[in-house]
Amino acid sequence: MSLKVGEQIRIESYKYGDRFHRLWKASTVLKTGEPLIVANHDAQVVEADGVEHVFPGLAICLFSKMDWFHPVILFDSKERVKKYYVDIASPYEWDERKKTLKYVDYDLDLIIQPDFSYVWVDQDEYQRNKVLYKYPESVIKRIAKERIRLEQRVKRKQPPFSNDFAKHWYRQYQLIPK
Repeated sequence: MSLKVGEQIRIESYKYGDRFHRLWKASTVLKTGEPLIVANHDAQVVEADGVEHVFPGLAICLFSKMDWFHPVILFDSKERVKKYYVDIASPYEWDERKKTLKYVDYDLDLIIQPDFSYVWVDQDEYQRNKVLYKYPESVIKRIAKERIRLEQRVKRKQPPFSNDFAKHWYRQYQLIPK
């Protein structure tokens, strides 16, 4: 992968079975390597049904080739963490030719407040889809394992779930020429 800090990439999410879910048209690379860290500000998003919209504000996103979750740090207009939004998802794949990051979204999301309280959402969607799309047993087991690991990281305030981490990457975003 030949990415550079400041470069623009596309992000595509899919549902299991290679069904297109969502596209973020342009994300700015803040850090290469593991994890890959990108920023979206007023991101242009295209949904599976073709509807386009703008996701307002700044989001710092982490993508891993190892972890089965992708944290997103959402900031308010006063540069404070509004919340963390974490997708349970496959490790990402990189399409060099298209400069596109791709991953499979496995429905479950963890919403973490600035005080680090949290709640799982979309559990009904996960339960429905794992049957409907016949998620393999290996995927179901991995998701269960990653849920526990993710909760432990939040409780321990391990990066990216810390104020210092969020502030650091907010400042890094500000240093990128716009």
